[in-house]
Amino acid sequence: MDNIYKFKASSSVGHLKNLNNDKQFYSEEETSKKEEEEKQLKKVSKPPSKMSQFSKNATGYQTDDSDKETPRNNKVGPSNQKVSKFRNLVNTKKIEGDNDDPNYDDDDDKPTTIQQQMQHVQQQNDDQYDIEQQAKQMQQKYAKADKPKEQKMKHSNTQQTMDVNSDVEQMKNKQQQEGKLKNHPFRHLIYGPSIGENSFNKFLQLTQRGLVYAKKCLKGPSDKFIKSKMVQLPECIIVKPKTLLLDLDETLIHSCSLRENPQVTVTAFGDYGEEAKIHFNIRPFCAWFLQQMSQLYTIYVFTASSSAYANAIVNYLDPKRQWILGILSRGNCMETKNGFFIKDLRIVGNKQLKDMVIVDNLAHSFGFQIENGIPILEWHNDQNDQELKYLATYLMEAADQEDIRVFNTQRLKLDQLIEYSLE
Repeated sequence: MDNIYKFKASSSVGHLKNLNNDKQFYSEEETSKKEEEEKQLKKVSKPPSKMSQFSKNATGYQTDDSDKETPRNNKVGPSNQKVSKFRNLVNTKKIEGDNDDPNYDDDDDKPTTIQQQMQHVQQQNDDQYDIEQQAKQMQQKYAKADKPKEQKMKHSNTQQTMDVNSDVEQMKNKQQQEGKLKNHPFRHLIYGPSIGENSFNKFLQLTQRGLVYAKKCLKGPSDKFIKSKMVQLPECIIVKPKTLLLDLDETLIHSCSLRENPQVTVTAFGDYGEEAKIHFNIRPFCAWFLQQMSQLYTIYVFTASSSAYANAIVNYLDPKRQWILGILSRGNCMETKNGFFIKDLRIVGNKQLKDMVIVDNLAHSFGFQIENGIPILEWHNDQNDQELKYLATYLMEAADQEDIRVFNTQRLKLDQLIEYSLE
């Protein structure tokens, strides 16, 4: 505040000097001499006009550029100089001895009102222009802001259209594949209503290789060896005329590791008390399939795995042994020189071959009795799989046949698949 007062007081030093001069006292002679000197001064120099006085104070109180005098050629009117940031404060709090504001009672001393009006009108026009310009800029800004949204929406719509087109394209491809496979001479080996072309070709190649190996490479064991392997399977209380032997791995279940998030984990116990954890997934419709087939067949499991492994899984699938009556395991298989395990049905002493059917995902497993075998699509973890569900329909029909071997040969045509040329 002291700086403000100092700043304001510097503009009124001349005025304060006049006040001090007015307060000085003179003798009569000095007064008369003084009056004569003043009269002579008045004759020599004219008194300053009001305009010149106004020009001196036209800018009001001091500005930030107050140390520079206003050029003489400047016109009277509003100053272009920057008004001090202390101006309002100085105007409201005048220092004692300051001059009053310039007197505008005389019209000649007032700034030109036309110029003020013109400047006011121009200012309004400028303000209006600024508003219109700002509005235009705002519209452009919002248009730019909306453009990415429109592009994003357009991209989203395009993506949805692409997704729909992709789905339609997939459906068309699927229909074309199914139409192509529908007329395939061995489509009947897949019992489910739909199958991919790649999966079908893979299954067909695997089955053909197993059949070719069985037909051209396998040599049957001697009668003596078969008798050494002979077993008597347990019978149902209500004897059923037909026998169904089922593989485990990739047919009813799929054994996997703990990292694959298995559905089931069981503990297997070996002959010497050793324990092992078994993790596996169960094929869809497995329980339903076992329950339905148990009404028509005496069911046994025939697996190339160990007996401890097979017992642990069967105890889970059928804990009360309502459906599965017995288990044949690796010890009941014929092992070839190449390490393949063959399931020879002739070792079952209390069953006839014409009444027996075996289901396995590997065709070479029933290589000694191809007419009794039904190859099935191997399963790992597809929860949409329906092979067991539709295989049941085939087995229901087979259960009424006098000789299942004849029925299989006519329907499955596996002997023809051996000579079929796969593309």
